[in-house]
Order: sequence, then structure tokens, then C-alpha cells
Amino acid sequence: MQVSKLLLIAIVAVPATSSPTLAQQPEALLQRWVGTTHEGRPLFLDFYGDTMLVVNDQYIADFEMRGDTLVAVGDTSFTLHYRFAPMDRLLLRTEDGHIITMSRQGPLARPLSGNWLGGPTRSPDRVIELRMTRSGVAYWRWLTQGPWTEGEWDRFHRKITFTWLPDSTVWEGLYDPAAGQLLFDETEPGSGVTILRRFFRRRSY
Repeated sequence: MQVSKLLLIAIVAVPATSSPTLAQQPEALLQRWVGTTHEGRPLFLDFYGDTMLVVNDQYIADFEMRGDTLVAVGDTSFTLHYRFAPMDRLLLRTEDGHIITMSRQGPLARPLSGNWLGGPTRSPDRVIELRMTRSGVAYWRWLTQGPWTEGEWDRFHRKITFTWLPDSTVWEGLYDPAAGQLLFDETEPGSGVTILRRFFRRRSY
């Protein structure tokens, strides 16, 4: 990815005066923020524990908070100052003077695309790897050398439905945004409850 093509490379500073709320509660930044650049392109900052996702990057970035400064290092790297504004808004300013206003977005609105790992409770030694794409296509396999099964996924609020080819096998589960989990009553006959969790650091096995 050409970082120079992204607006984030231009984000450098917000006026140094930050609100008392920000100074007292820096953890308030560690959520999902959505905004629009002055060029009309979407901008996302999405924090998951000790990692973060930037814009539409496929790879995660490490980050460090230093007072009112956020330093991110990864495919997209940047250093910026930030501050909160009324009504739970986050303000960023580009080097050419454009202000970006970011709005808070709840965990339930986070995209589900990416990689998931877990397994059935009745077979703790078996592990499922699930990959969900933004286009609605999904793949799953048993680790470590199982063949991939392709299918489609759809989401309605917390309910997630997978339809697997070629026999149209269906998995129906729930997304738990607080825990970052997909929960299924079963993924195959007799499997029992199956729990899958997001993973970022290890992309394949």
C-alpha cells in the first residue's frame, strides 16, 4: 500500500491545547472512529486491545499513546495529535489545515471481515480457521492441513448466517461485540457450542 496516497500520512497536528476530559481519560480514544476526509473519502481508526486497524488496511498496526499524541507503526505509519470536541467528536488536522471530525461508532458496527479461530466445546483438540471477506465470501477449514470450504455469509444485526458449498450446509450464529466472538450452537452434528474469536497477529498456519 502506498502510504503517500493516503490522507493519514498527512495528519500531523491538532492545536496543543487538549480538553481536561482527554487528559484524564485517554482510554476514551480506544474505540472505533469514523469520519470523512476533505476529499470525500472514508477514514476509519479502529482499536482492538493493543492493536489497531487503519482505513481499509489488511494488516494491523502497533500503536502507542503519549499524552495527547498517538503514534502508529505498521503498513500505514503516522504520528498525530488529537483532541476531543463536544458531542463525543474526535478532531484531527492535516498538514494543509483541513480538519477531520471523527464520530464514535459502537462495537456492534465493527466489520466482521477478517480471520477467526476457535473450535467446538465437545472437541477441544479441533480448531477451526474462518476467513470472512468484505464481499460476503467466506472460507473455513480444520487446522492445520484441512481443505478449505467456500461459501457466503450474511449479517442481520447480531445474527450471522453462513451457507457452505456445495451442499448448502448452514451455520447460524450470534456476534458478541463486547467479547469479540462468534457463537454457534453447533457447526456440525454433535459438535456442541462453537466459539470463534478474532485474531490478527497470525494470519495463517
